[in-house]
Order: sequence, then structure tokens, then C-alpha cells
Amino acid sequence: MRQYVILGTGPAGTAAAEVVRQEDPKARITMVSREFTPFYLKPALAVFVAGQVDRGRLVRSDTPVLEDPNTEVRAGARVYRVFPHESRVLLSDGTSLYFDRLLVATGAVSRMGRRATELRHKVHTLNSFADAVRIVGTGVGKGDWVLVEGEGHTGLEVVRAFAMRGCRVVYLTNHTRFWPPGSPVARADVLEKLLSEKVEVLFDETVLDILDRNGDGYRVVTSTRRAIDVDLVCEAGALDPAVGYLEGSGMLVDRGVVVDRELRTNFDNIFAAGDVARVFDSENGWTRGNFGWQSAWEQGRVAGYNLVHGGGRRVGASEAHFRRLTGTALLERWGD
Repeated sequence: MRQYVILGTGPAGTAAAEVVRQEDPKARITMVSREFTPFYLKPALAVFVAGQVDRGRLVRSDTPVLEDPNTEVRAGARVYRVFPHESRVLLSDGTSLYFDRLLVATGAVSRMGRRATELRHKVHTLNSFADAVRIVGTGVGKGDWVLVEGEGHTGLEVVRAFAMRGCRVVYLTNHTRFWPPGSPVARADVLEKLLSEKVEVLFDETVLDILDRNGDGYRVVTSTRRAIDVDLVCEAGALDPAVGYLEGSGMLVDRGVVVDRELRTNFDNIFAAGDVARVFDSENGWTRGNFGWQSAWEQGRVAGYNLVHGGGRRVGASEAHFRRLTGTALLERWGD
């Protein structure tokens, strides 16, 4: 009986587990999630914060792997190190998981600015289910002021969450990193949307300091020495592949876990998929990272098949679903 270990319970990890079960019915699968509530719809976090969906609709309780007796889900377990030559994963609680085949699908984490990191106890993020629950618990709502510092799709989603909640939003962003080049949505259209939603956009200003106003919100001092009084501060930096635990493992990492078109790493029995992977094709001269829920799901299905069979399915330089968060057009995700 083959033992599969899947690091991550997002779209890539979940899709891979379902395909592994179809292709290898007797296999044992262990899934590891650093979150205590895995299998939720991450693209819907903004809508949850906005109060437009409840907690029950956000969590995917119908996930097939949850009903599979041969699949173990380790929730609230952080990967500490991976030892490919020993076919072993070490968790932060000291537990070791041994594998025949391993899938790395730990996704990406939001990059925080230096000052926001130093002032972490005063700054919220919206990267996880726990983050969303924490923001809702603050009680910030209609008419309250929220300052968001961010960029790209991540920043737009966080701004959208608070705008739909009825908050008044100030958005600090870098002029050059405000919107990624090559996106299917034009930069001008994104800016127009923000302005139409009455979001105050401040280019090339960063958070310099955050002062607590005696428990009644915060005063944010920006790099231009502008003082802005707000009820909540949220950081929404660009996404970086979550690969810190691979340091010293011998796995090839370059802006993500480097994989071939079959999503295989430089170890034959280890694959990677989703936002953590960087697909490289030396024969045709292209490389790309992943972006979006739909793309991660499709990569997960390819990886799941190849985990069982050792290969046979490949990803391309681009797919129709690449860069799609969900089926809804990016700027149509705002409520009335």
C-alpha cells in the first residue's frame, strides 16, 4: 500500500488527493494543513468579511477526502523541514511523516512590508480563514475608516472586502507595483473601479508608523509624514510562494519550487503544484509561476495523476484558466 503525503489543503492539494484516490483506491493519503479549518474557499474570504456569506458557506464541508477512511487530515500542523533523501517530512511538533510520493502544495503567503512586520500587533492581514474571522470580530463596519497597504490582486481583494462591508477605505500602494503587467484586466480599469467605489488611492506612500489612539483606532503616519486616523489597518502585499521550510532540503527553489511540465521536482518522487510551483521547460524556453484558484485546481489534478503513475500528464506554457481567481470576472466581484 503506497503512502502519499500532500502538503496543503487548498485547491491544488485537494484536487490531487481526489485524483490519487481515483487512480490508487488502496493508497493511504496524509494531508497536512497549517490551518485549523482547512478546505475553505479562499477566493470567498473577501465576501465573508463583507458579510455577504456566512461561515457555513465558506467552509467546504462536502470535500470528498473528509469522508475517505484512508485519508488522514493533519489540521493545525506546520511543516518544519522536508528531507527528500529520507522520504520524510518533519512537522513543527516533532512528528515525522514518511512517504512514497510527496506533493508540495503549500500555496503562497502575502509579503509584508518591513514596518508592517515590526508593527504586526497593530496590523491585520487577509490571507486565511483565521484572518477573516479575526477581522469580522473587530466589529469594523459601515462608515468606519480602514487603511490598506498593498498591491496587485491581493491588495484589490482586501480593498474590495472592506468597501463591500461599507467601510471608507484609504489605499496605499506603489505606483509601479499597483497592478501586474500582462493581467487580463487593464490597470486603468482597476483604478477607475477603485475611484468609482470612493476608495482614496495614495500612490508611493508607505506606512512609517502606527500610533494607538488609546484603544479608539489608530493614527497612521505615512512616508510623506501624512497623518491618517483610522479604525483598522490591513496589510495586503504581493504573494510569495511558501517555501521557507524547504531550506537545506536539496530541492531546487527559484521564486517557487522548480518543476518540469509534469510538475516533478528534482526528486523523482516529489511533485509540486499550485501557487508554490514554478514550471520550467528548458526545451521550449519558458517558465511561469501559477496564479489563481482555478489554475491551482487544474495543476493539482495533473499532479495527482503523476503522483500515482510517475508521469504522463503535462501542463502548458499557458492555459485558458491561468490567472483566474474564480469564474467571475475580477471587477464584477464587487457588490452594489
